Amino acid sequence: PIALRPNLVAGVVSTDLHCAFGGEFGTALNLEIFIAVWRKVVVDNVFRGFDWTLKIDPDSVFFPDRLRSVLPHHMPDTPKGVYLNNCKFGLHGPLEVFSRNAVLNWVAGIDACL
Repeated sequence: PIALRPNLVAGVVSTDLHCAFGGEFGTALNLEIFIAVWRKVVVDNVFRGFDWTLKIDPDSVFFPDRLRSVLPHHMPDTPKGVYLNNCKFGLHGPLEVFSRNAVLNWVAGIDACL
């Protein structure tokens, strides 16, 4: 882990960050990179201490107060988990919001994506 400041550490994901571009929208074909990151999230186990886990693209502008006002409408967590979809194409977009159980179920089924 890398200490960024007191009580904030970053994990290191050992994977190649290079990927091709393509598909219908000419975007990065980075599924394997994201799978490596999600597996690291689960191995590190920090997410279990929180109700929600966010995936935010580094070039995004994020306003936490806006999300905080929405989250109470999506509680409590369900056995399969709650995923707040902000893109009609599913797991895409600059912001993805997963409940604790959603992270566990997503990673449990992740091999079906490969």
